[in-house]
Amino acid sequence: MKPSAHFGFTLIELIFVIVIIGVLTAVAIPKFANLTDNAKISSELATASSVQSAIDAAHGEWITNSCPDFTWGNGQKGNDASPGGLNANGYPTSLSNSTIFDRIFKTVTTDWRTTTVNCPSDVNVTCYTGPATRTDGKGAKSRNLDNKPEIGKWWEYNATNGTFSLHDIP
Repeated sequence: MKPSAHFGFTLIELIFVIVIIGVLTAVAIPKFANLTDNAKISSELATASSVQSAIDAAHGEWITNSCPDFTWGNGQKGNDASPGGLNANGYPTSLSNSTIFDRIFKTVTTDWRTTTVNCPSDVNVTCYTGPATRTDGKGAKSRNLDNKPEIGKWWEYNATNGTFSLHDIP
């Protein structure tokens, strides 16, 4: 008996492999479609958490240091109510200067911007948008996620009580 010489794949085998690849692609593409939006949301939540922690740390330093010479954040004066200092409640008077959050972070960020859209007209409140909440078309698509940043939402810093929180469009 002569052994058969099998040097390639049959047409049926090739079609079967192509169908399997097509099915895997159809399943995988939707999984990766929102990957960029999810990364922006996660980045913005992490940054907001860091901002709130830094605000709380500055407030804690203000409580424990009654001397006027202490510094907080990125070398800011502790008992100075001018921009860059802490107010009478011990919270930063503002998070903005030439660059957003330069008083809190030691690196410059351009992903966060001040906004006046839907921001309350209170002198102690400043509103911000981040990578996911940007309204210039580069933010995360609105998927109506509760407590998650996306287009149409903004972050509000209230210097009176030291809160940095996410808000929806009313």
